[in-house]
Amino acid sequence: MGKNKLSVLIDLDRLKDLNTGLGQVAAFFGAEISKREYERFKFTLLVPKKFKGYFGNHVDYEVVSLKRRYFPFLCKKYDLWYTIHQDSAHFPSDKTTPYLLTINDLNFLGEKSIAKAKIRLEKLQKKVNRATAITVISRFTEGEVRKHLHVGETPIHVIYCGVKVKRFKDVSRPDFAPEGELLFSVGVVQMKKNYQVLLGFMEHLPTYYKLIIAGNKSAAYAVELQHQINDMGLQERIFLPGIISEEHKFWMYNHCKAVLFPSRFEGMGFPPVEAMRFGKPVFASTFSSIPEVSEDHAYYWENFEPEQMAKFFLQKIVEFYQDPTLPETLNKHSQKFTWEANLKAYLALFEEIAIKANL
Repeated sequence: MGKNKLSVLIDLDRLKDLNTGLGQVAAFFGAEISKREYERFKFTLLVPKKFKGYFGNHVDYEVVSLKRRYFPFLCKKYDLWYTIHQDSAHFPSDKTTPYLLTINDLNFLGEKSIAKAKIRLEKLQKKVNRATAITVISRFTEGEVRKHLHVGETPIHVIYCGVKVKRFKDVSRPDFAPEGELLFSVGVVQMKKNYQVLLGFMEHLPTYYKLIIAGNKSAAYAVELQHQINDMGLQERIFLPGIISEEHKFWMYNHCKAVLFPSRFEGMGFPPVEAMRFGKPVFASTFSSIPEVSEDHAYYWENFEPEQMAKFFLQKIVEFYQDPTLPETLNKHSQKFTWEANLKAYLALFEEIAIKANL
């Protein structure tokens, strides 16, 4: 390692949950930062054991360990430490090491009981107190952070995540995808995603429309949602296949008529941007960061009255497919959110922190 290079630890422990949003963020950020070597920095990635060497030889690796979690002062020191999410259990060896923290969202404030949310907030406040700087993935999240946490003079930077969907050749139709006009939604099947509003909506659409809601369905909410689907007699029109492969996700974005995103809580929200990357129309809620990220390139439901939702959808879907320029417009907007741009912003921030710390 060159004598002038600064050692930077990137905490990518969330690779252990690769099928989650944070797992994907860790994977894509790790891949982007590992594409080359840098004159100024030498990066070490903190990863689960099976990911050691995963990103090639331009970076070093430290494997997640109980020693790092509980006895960090016994572990290797770094010049700068960056953790990509607020729930990490890992910290620098030295309390004076510059510590950059990303806060993705404060969704737990709307998901947890008051008592549990308070505990989560207190734990996060301790990390904010330790942080040299904070990054957030939307202006909406910045507002939530300033509202619910004591930030003081700690600088907050808005850096949007990159969005990338892996592309494949010759992917066959998934078994879970029926014939008909397919509508697609993807994300962990939890209360915050607000999927229940799509059931009445589907009742008011022509029967040739079929809806795929893909994502982890281990939560009790998913079980209840399936019960509602069955009770309403919609089991031949609404399907919950669970977690789907990247190949099948690619196929769905390619072949769906539209992407539906009625979520209430999003730090940024990837599916609308992913859909736009494929030139597909997005129908979304007006909550949290969704309008900030999608801007005027999505169709927004003003309320969740089923008949009104359906009427709005049927009107706008016709308008969309009558204008052949719209898919390219959506794709162009989605290109604002790339991992190249994300990494460029972080490299500039690492440099800024290093200069302020006289490194």
